[in-house]
Amino acid sequence: MKTSYDTTAFAKINLFLRCCGKYDNGYHRLYMLMQQIGLGDDIFIEFDDDRDFAIGIESGVDILPEKDLGYKAAKAFYDCYTDKLRAEAKPVPRFPYTFIKETKNVPSQAGLGGGSSDAAAVLQILQQHFGNPLTDEQMIMTAAKLGADVPFFLSGGTCICEGVGEIVTELPDLSGVNIILVKPEVGVGTKECYELSDEAPAVFDEDAYREQMNAVFTDEKKLPVERIAQAAPYLVNDLQEPAIKLAPVIADLIDAVRNTGAVFSAMTGSGSCVFGIYEDDSAAGEAQAALQNDPRTSGCKIITSVLI
Repeated sequence: MKTSYDTTAFAKINLFLRCCGKYDNGYHRLYMLMQQIGLGDDIFIEFDDDRDFAIGIESGVDILPEKDLGYKAAKAFYDCYTDKLRAEAKPVPRFPYTFIKETKNVPSQAGLGGGSSDAAAVLQILQQHFGNPLTDEQMIMTAAKLGADVPFFLSGGTCICEGVGEIVTELPDLSGVNIILVKPEVGVGTKECYELSDEAPAVFDEDAYREQMNAVFTDEKKLPVERIAQAAPYLVNDLQEPAIKLAPVIADLIDAVRNTGAVFSAMTGSGSCVFGIYEDDSAAGEAQAALQNDPRTSGCKIITSVLI
């Protein structure tokens, strides 16, 4: 018997990303505001009970299947589920053949979390198919092993993410705000960007910053775009300057987006995608037209979306 599921794995932007030092194991301790957007990959999973267990994947990307985050997520789920059953002295069932198809719409090496969102979607579908066998904590820890952004995508929306990404706190949502993404042809490697950031670590009052961001983004008396506008002067991505050193075009794109009247513009994640936040549909439409005619955006993907 075959059973199939399909969903959209929505991408994200970082409204801020602060590097707060490193743990003894070398992982960075992060403090981020992550926000889902209405651009996503299409995920299809089919379970075939009549075939021997294996994980198959079709992603349209020229990498080994074992390197794909969707594949890794499925394997991690089955491993965790098996370990849990064995710890409880319960029999391990015969798992079905699992086929995953990812239709990629989110640019790679952009800081949009496309692969991480795919991984979270796979985890959620497997969790649903098998009747929620893993606890919330097991799902989060499984997600965290796959990447710093993956735990966020289990919740989605608007969240503060801390630690190595595994501490996720939901905030009042910012949905409906207009956004434009500008993705240059060049990408930025996450590993290289973090390594460069370590050469000049950010220094700031972490407690004061947390208090300030919490006050602004929990104020539901203000509209979502008003909260972002209020916080804009203080929104910082500590990976932005290192990424600009690796891909100088990012600085030009930030200026280009800022000059279109964006409420806030910055690079997301470790780059190289730049985004602008806009007051309304009209402002976003005018900005899109201006960016399409700006020589600095030649060769870039310009994508309109919304916060969700």
